Amino acid sequence: MAERDWDRLGELAEGLRVGPVAVSREGFGLVGSTVEPPAGTLQDRMRARRAQLHRVTAQGLEHVYEGPGWIQALDCQGALCMALGATLRPTGSGSDYHLLVSTDAGTHWTLRGPVAAPSAGQVLAASADEAWVLGALFLGRTADGGATWTELTLDGERNAQAERLRRMERGVALLGKGLCHTHDGGASWGRESSGSARLVDVDGMHVLAVERGQARIGERRGGEVRWLAPLPSGRDPLRMTAVGPVLRVLTRSAEPGKGVDPAVHVTEDGGKTWSTLTLEAGPHVDIAGPHGLGTDVRGRLFGRLS
Repeated sequence: MAERDWDRLGELAEGLRVGPVAVSREGFGLVGSTVEPPAGTLQDRMRARRAQLHRVTAQGLEHVYEGPGWIQALDCQGALCMALGATLRPTGSGSDYHLLVSTDAGTHWTLRGPVAAPSAGQVLAASADEAWVLGALFLGRTADGGATWTELTLDGERNAQAERLRRMERGVALLGKGLCHTHDGGASWGRESSGSARLVDVDGMHVLAVERGQARIGERRGGEVRWLAPLPSGRDPLRMTAVGPVLRVLTRSAEPGKGVDPAVHVTEDGGKTWSTLTLEAGPHVDIAGPHGLGTDVRGRLFGRLS
């Protein structure tokens, strides 16, 4: 089953700077954007930034939130959505962060307070009260809706560029050089080895990884990974989602000279054969279940939403 062409879903207003994108298995998506004045010093422009959130469906897009700063990260789990907002610190160096939560599929948003993190690049929604944040040298969790945050300790140095927070069947995983998972909020951790591969995503019993420059999928077996056939060469893996026997993988070009060049690859036979759809989008793209959403540099929206 080949990936069908993504639809043109609308366009952001002129002058908006496109930010992160997230899509839900429920068939809607979110786009973060920023309004910034064209004149003034860099610090003045950053202080004046206004963050916006847009909800996207097959019928188009809707402006659902506006507040100070910019949107750093987004995540969706069913109808539960979380956004990590950021503002420039009063000193003019570094960022302060705050948590935004929606429990109605991104229609209405509530500010849940500051996030006590020195750095934050990813947010993960575990429940309406539980959220995780990953940044440079920082992994944090709240279990009370953002009222308080706890920094968690785990072997290695945290790196939001090389590691990924992901949900699992009964808890949360941190992917990178192996798979670390917890079922008790980070009080204890289990570990699954991936050899020399760097893990990028997990969905059920399947993992997505890059090993010696080659993207590939694998099956989790007894604490280790059984590697399946590789993806097409020259691609950096970004996301993977499993829908029954169908695996969908989002990648970008691994060659800097070719730009982002995002694509969705589909296999129904464990990676023996792949079909590929090249997307009309820039770096901000996401997939979940059978759905997908992306934007290009002009703010045009493309997706596959129900």
